Amino acid sequence: MSETPERIEREMFEVRARMAPDMTDLRKHIEPQVIAEQVKRTVRQRLQDAVDRVKANLKARQQELVDSAKRQLSLAREAGENRDTAPLTDAVRSDPRPLILLAILLAVTLLTARKITGGGQE
Repeated sequence: MSETPERIEREMFEVRARMAPDMTDLRKHIEPQVIAEQVKRTVRQRLQDAVDRVKANLKARQQELVDSAKRQLSLAREAGENRDTAPLTDAVRSDPRPLILLAILLAVTLLTARKITGGGQE
């Protein structure tokens, strides 16, 4: 223990002087307003990322549906020409969405036409 009290005090003063900016910086980081802003930014970014993923997923599904509908339309034309419905039947079984949408669209069209022409009234 060859250190003198003055030297120890001087070292403690130097350590405190070096820590002062760090402590001030730390206080700034733990203020409620700063934390609230960081949370808002994080939540906003994560929500935006989730929305972007959903949009990309929907776009991919829409493209799949369009491709499937085109394939089934092509197979329907071929079935009419070749009198062979097996490929079309297989395509509809593997992905019935285009046919379901067509059936819904047809039903809505018929109901609308019936309402317009007054066929729904007695």
